[in-house]
Amino acid sequence: MKILFVHNHPATFTRIDQEILSSQHVVRELYVRHADLWQLFLATLAAIRGVFWCDLVFAWFGAFHALLPFLVAKWLNKPCIVVSSGYDVANEPEINYGNMRPGPRRWIGRWVFRLADQVLPVSQFASCEATANAGVNPQKVRVIPHGVALAEKAIPIDSAPRQRFILTVGGINEITLERKGLLHFARLAALFPDCIFWIIGSYKEDEAIRRLREIAPPNVLIPGPMNYDDLRRFMQTVSVYVQLSYYESFCMSLAEAMLAGCVPVVVNRGALPEVVGDAGYVVPYGDLPQIAEAIRSALSADVQARQRASQRIATVFPLEERARLLLRTLEEIGK
Repeated sequence: MKILFVHNHPATFTRIDQEILSSQHVVRELYVRHADLWQLFLATLAAIRGVFWCDLVFAWFGAFHALLPFLVAKWLNKPCIVVSSGYDVANEPEINYGNMRPGPRRWIGRWVFRLADQVLPVSQFASCEATANAGVNPQKVRVIPHGVALAEKAIPIDSAPRQRFILTVGGINEITLERKGLLHFARLAALFPDCIFWIIGSYKEDEAIRRLREIAPPNVLIPGPMNYDDLRRFMQTVSVYVQLSYYESFCMSLAEAMLAGCVPVVVNRGALPEVVGDAGYVVPYGDLPQIAEAIRSALSADVQARQRASQRIATVFPLEERARLLLRTLEEIGK
């Protein structure tokens, strides 16, 4: 089968899915950038050519970049699949986040989801968001969670002591300061002067990073981004992974940290409890005293707690299962 793979963000999860599809099909990538009219024009030409070439259109996120390919595909009677995750189905006015807030993006997103033959949310939470906010017909929904690859050279999770490192991962900007809970994370560091709090992610020298640095005590380190392999190796030295997000449709970095043996501390928002299950600490959003107490408990966790966290990801969210379900869905839709 020939597949046009449409996305607007070259993230790790889009690359993983592209590799899965390429393992059994011929895949042409369409990375839609519309920073200016010229890029948009080139993307439009590539979309039209790509849909005429392909047998099926597979899009990551139900948003503007998928609209034209889906419209052309429907005109040519070709099937369309969209992965829904995060901003495309979110409606969070409190943090000014999500395409399903009133406006043109909501109208475009709902149109994309109506055109899709199959909608693939990455979590049960994202599935509920798709039906409630984007008006997706539940009969078109099939939840296929993210999958995490087992590290080939992982350090065994044993009783060896770990660094007193507290980690969170996320790009730093005005939106993520609240959505990813980065301000809360930095404030908590003052309660743990003997620990190093790490914020790993890209940033620009703008107002967001200045705000974060102003409230961060000296034991907060913000080194910038790490490449995928280096980050996974670094996670094998970390004691506790913390995710304080207001909104998450899954959180791959949380799952990868758990697989590496980090004890997770998360808030009760979005899909975070769905990922952690009973293998970590789930506390009320914004309750810094309870979050601090959970971090203290996680810092003193034994090797069995680390193994439980790792085993949950290896058994519930293996990459092999996502690959199997994605390829089976393509086979069924393409018949």
